[in-house]
Parts: sequence; structure tokens; C-alpha cells
Amino acid sequence: MAVITTFWGSPGLAEGFAGPYLAARQADYLGDFETSARYNARLIVLDSSNLPAMESLIVSKIAMGDMEAALQISDTFVKRGATSQMVHLLSIAKAVKANDFDAVLAQLETQKDVGHSLVDGLIKGWASAGAGQIDAAFAQFDELAGDSGLASFGIFHRALLNMVIGDYQSASNILEDLHESSGQTTVRGMRVRIQALMMQGEFKKAEALFKNSFGAKPSLQLLALTNDLKAKRPPQTLLMSEPSDGIAEIFFSVAQILSSEQNDDYTLVHARLAEYLLRERAEATLLSAEVLTNMEQFELATRTFAQVTPDDALFHTAQIGRADALSQNGNYKEAIEVLQELTEIAPDMATAYQALGDDFRSVDRLEDAVVSYSSALDLLERQKESNWTLHYSRGIVYEQLDDWINAEKDFRRALEIKPNQPYVLNYLGYSLVEKQLKLDEALNLIETAVSLRPESGYIVDSFGWVLFRLSRFTEAVPHLEKAAELMPVDPIINDHLGDVYWAVGRKREARFQWSRALSFDPEDVDIIRIRKKLQIGLDNVLIEEGSKPLELSNSDD
Repeated sequence: MAVITTFWGSPGLAEGFAGPYLAARQADYLGDFETSARYNARLIVLDSSNLPAMESLIVSKIAMGDMEAALQISDTFVKRGATSQMVHLLSIAKAVKANDFDAVLAQLETQKDVGHSLVDGLIKGWASAGAGQIDAAFAQFDELAGDSGLASFGIFHRALLNMVIGDYQSASNILEDLHESSGQTTVRGMRVRIQALMMQGEFKKAEALFKNSFGAKPSLQLLALTNDLKAKRPPQTLLMSEPSDGIAEIFFSVAQILSSEQNDDYTLVHARLAEYLLRERAEATLLSAEVLTNMEQFELATRTFAQVTPDDALFHTAQIGRADALSQNGNYKEAIEVLQELTEIAPDMATAYQALGDDFRSVDRLEDAVVSYSSALDLLERQKESNWTLHYSRGIVYEQLDDWINAEKDFRRALEIKPNQPYVLNYLGYSLVEKQLKLDEALNLIETAVSLRPESGYIVDSFGWVLFRLSRFTEAVPHLEKAAELMPVDPIINDHLGDVYWAVGRKREARFQWSRALSFDPEDVDIIRIRKKLQIGLDNVLIEEGSKPLELSNSDD
């Protein structure tokens, strides 16, 4: 077995490899799989024995969803006597795809020191079943079930194996006991449990479990199951019918678990392997795309979302994700086009209108944003549902349009739905301060927000600023100083701190803070006003604006 420890065989080779090597390493660091693949492929052309570049290229190709290329490179990698955890998993997936479970068992036996004990243990159980060794498969899952840390996995996969061999009563009993003992289950696990009941003709119990689990308005993903229940017929497609389904489920489950831990590379590889093996692959495709979005690989994420076809129940969800990836990448025009098309084919989809409103806000199409948010709220009202975030978002747009009457209505409606929501409290309170309205109430609103989010720089800044507006300058200082500590490079906070320093006579520090405000991204501040404050002082600026100057404390000049 080769151990990968060196990159180049001689200094002469190193000199020619330096550029592509550094570019590949930087791309790996950034999670830029396409760039990494390009430069590592170049390294391999220069040196076909370069195992580290080959391994990195395999990972990039898996992450990109190019499984055929990953498999070809992996074959060469293995022939050179090398191995790695990723290549181990890929070799297993290749054998599972070919229903060669003897090869899977052989891979597990020869690569014991490469894989993960839980994953390899579960795969061994399913490979044994695929090779016709059902008793050995059950024994393997029972062994895992005997480990307190792994028990739920072993029990769950024992239930799935019962589904595959047609023992639906045992499957449903095990899943019911598991759910009652742990109180937790996945959507896919609940679908298997419901299907097990349906296969026994227990439709009444299956319907009650379905309603209790998914509510009266289940997602489109569950449409086929819903129709089967209504027709009181066995499921037309079982999630678990072959041993390969069990191994695919392992990869998908691991990807879901890892996604909550922000382990992006491993999450993506497992999601792609699940995508490669699952018969219903859209869920894994969406997970892959979501991970890529989190990694800010927006172009690859956009293409991955687009792989979910219009005939799939998850198409609408994928289009929402695709639009989000486009907008995060700055492609607002294309994102808006995607969402407008979606609202045409899914006119009752409130989330599509909400996302459209968000994108309109991002490009300052405020009137269009109001229309989109209003469409979403109208839909929810007809469906007898409420959403505080929509009222909050529309309230912000109304405030930006100087329509304070409607803005305030939306903010207060948001608080009716979600009392003591700190960001709504803060925005309403801050807006009242800026408009010099209901300052005592504004102070109470922001005080509550600060108590709920004491480490939010924006909220702490709002509290200091309302004290400033109330001429309680000395009280405002520590709050605005804390806000600047929490968000030291925010221009608005630094500008506010400069004003309060001026108000208490700390003029040198005031000018320093105003200068800092200008040194950061100044888009959200009045640059001309800050420069004038630096030239003639805040009191003279206020006089020029027709306001009374502040009652200043003793100057430090």
C-alpha cells in the first residue's frame, strides 16, 4: 500500500510544478473544485505518478458530480498501490452500482484501516445481504445495535433490511419502537414506516401516521405517497426494495448528519455518492447543491440545482435554491427571471413570491418588492397561515419608500405574530428614533431587543443611538463603544460613536471615529456630511441643517 508523503521527485521537477501546485492548493483551500480539478489535471499531465494531485482530482470530480471521471482516475490511483478514504468509498459505490456485492465485501476486508467503522459496518451488513447472506447481514446490524453509541443506526438498518426481504410487519414494529424510544426520525424513515404499514394493508393506521407526521398540507415530494394512501393501494415505488438501496441510504444519512456539522467536503462527497446510487436522486442532488451554496461555489451550485427536472416533485424547491445561488453570486437579473417563471407555473407558492421580493429589494426595485411580498401574504391569508418575516420584510421596503404608515403597520403585525422578535423590535425602535417619533416607546422596544440579543452590534448600536437622540449622551457612550467593539469595521456604528464622543466633549476621539467610518465601505453613510463634521464639527453641521446644536460637555481640546 503506497503512503502519500511527497509531491515531487527532484528540485528540477519542483520548479516546473510550482505554479500549478500553488494554484491547486489555493483552490482546494477555497473549496473551488473546478479550478482545483483544472490545475491538478495539469500536474498529472506533467507527472503521471503524482498521487496527491490524483487524489485531489478524484475528490474534485466527485464534488462536481462527474462520477465517471472520478472512477477512471480512481482506477489508476488504485493500480499504483495507493488508497484513501474517499477512493475507498468510491470503489464501494462502483461495486454497488454493478450489484457486485462480493467485490464490496472484498474491498471492506482489504481496506480495514481506511474506512469509518460505522459506515463500513453498515455497508458490510448490506453487502452481505446482497451476496445472499441474510443471516450474516442481520448479525452485523445486531452487532452495531449492541454498541450504545451506534445502536440507533443498527436498529434502523435492521428495519430497512426487513423491508427489503418483505417482512413488513417486523419493519414497521422496529421503526415504531425506535421512534417511541428516541422521539426522532427522518422524513425518509417515516416514509418507510408508512410504506411498511401500507404493504400490510394497514391503511387507516398509515393515514393517521402520515397526517400526524406531515400535517394536512404535505410537501409535493410526498404526493405519490398521498395518492397511494387515498387510493388505499400498496406503494407504487418502495424506498427500500434492494440491498443497493440500503447502501445508498447510508451515504445519504451520513451526508445529512455531516451537513449539520458544517463539514462541507465530506458532506458533499457522501451526498454525491448517494446521488450516484439512489433511484430517487433529487433529494441528494438538492443536498449537494445546498452544500455548494454554503461553500460559495455558486456557479456549480446553480448547475446542480438545475439538474432537478420539471417532472420531479422537488423541482419547485430546486428552483428556489437555484435563484438563491444566483442572487448570492450577484446574478440578480437571472435570479428574478427564474422566480418569475416559477410564480407562473406555481402561482400558489408563497415562498417563491417571498424570494422574488427579496431579490427585488436587492436591486432597489422597491415597488416590485412590495407587490411580491403582498402576493405572498395574500396567499398565506387565504391559506389561513401567517408569516412574521414577510411583514417584517415588507415593512422595511415601505420604510425605504417613505411610507411610514404602512411600514409601522407591518412591523406591529410582525410583532403580533412573533412577540419580542428582537430584529423587528430593533428596526421599529430605530425607525421611530430616526423619525423623532414616540422616543420613549422606541427606547423600550430597543431595550427589550438588547436584552434578547446583547451580542448583536446593530441592536446595541440602536440602543446607544436612541439614548443619543434623547440627549442622554453620557449614558449612550458605553453602549456605542460596545457596538463598535462588536462590529469594529461598520461605518454607521463608527459614525454614531463619533457623534456621541463629540457630544460629551471628546472631540479628538470623535474625529478619529468619523475618519474610521470613511475608511471602511462608506456606501451606507452620508460621506459628505461626515467630511463636513471633520471640517467644522458636529455642532456647526447641525446649525447649517437648521437644528439646534448639542449642549456639549467640556472640550478636551
